[in-house]
Amino acid sequence: MIFRLQARYVAGAFAVVALTLTLAHIVVQAVRFASGDDRLYGLVSFLSLGSENNPPTYYASFAILFCAFLLAFIGIVAWRSGQGQSWYWYLLAVVFVFLALDESIQLHERMIEPTRDMFGASGFFYYAWIIPYGIAFAVLAAAYFRFLLRLPRRTAVLFVIAGSLFVTGAIGFEMLGGYVFEESGSANVRYVVLQTIEEVLEMAGIVLFIYALVDYLEASFGELAISLENR
Repeated sequence: MIFRLQARYVAGAFAVVALTLTLAHIVVQAVRFASGDDRLYGLVSFLSLGSENNPPTYYASFAILFCAFLLAFIGIVAWRSGQGQSWYWYLLAVVFVFLALDESIQLHERMIEPTRDMFGASGFFYYAWIIPYGIAFAVLAAAYFRFLLRLPRRTAVLFVIAGSLFVTGAIGFEMLGGYVFEESGSANVRYVVLQTIEEVLEMAGIVLFIYALVDYLEASFGELAISLENR
């Protein structure tokens, strides 16, 4: 039996899960504020896109880790085909493994207080992890600029859009959320709306990146297929 991997189907599967989780989150949050019950028998924390150790977190970690797998696979194929830029793919794979780990154990959350104290951050930088992560992203983006220019135009454009979506959510809306949290806490509609947009943008960026990676594999190295032999 042969399973052919196509970009629209692989990314589509992740998109369906992301959409389902988002709708569940929105419904639960709507009922939460309509009823005034912040727990709803545990459903609020279980289905919240912004909570830890729940299905949305597991999905996000797996999706990012899948990106790491695709990046490493592209690096291996590029190396075997004699391309001189395989290390770019390997380094990105390592970055995404770190991001998956960060998503699962919320490493950046643990950096907030010490970083806030170090910089005296407040307002839009209340979630102070944004500072070191933002600097790291800027350095990585600069280091990969030439690599991006060497990619096929379609792939480069998809990478830029995917990255823009992810960073707008992870950093841009996180800054807005931090400002609101410092001012009025998290138990209000404004904060939840910002948090929802943040998480949706992050998931959209990852889904598009998965599409871009599989599409690049198809375009550069031919059809992808998994063969399962019956014995």
